[in-house]
Amino acid sequence: GTKIFSPDNLKADVGDMIQFQFRGGNHSVAQSNFDNPCTPISQHTNQTGIFSGYQPVTASQAMGMIPTYTIMVSAKTPLWFYCSQGNHCQSGMVMVVN
Repeated sequence: GTKIFSPDNLKADVGDMIQFQFRGGNHSVAQSNFDNPCTPISQHTNQTGIFSGYQPVTASQAMGMIPTYTIMVSAKTPLWFYCSQGNHCQSGMVMVVN
């Protein structure tokens, strides 16, 4: 699959819901921070962070579905995300909300 989040920069208000749709490959949504973009936020802070798990795109598409993962925005502070599969983050599969 393509190694991008689209869009990769999103503005959202507190209470907004953001739905990630997985359209190809084996991807995930994992929370990081600006200083450590390719590692789980829990390794650098006391936050647990968001993690979608790996999404079974091929199996879901075979059943006519697209895997999704939805989060609610709880603050206006930036949320940094990356794909934790292989070298996807290092290849640029990162994004920010706010």
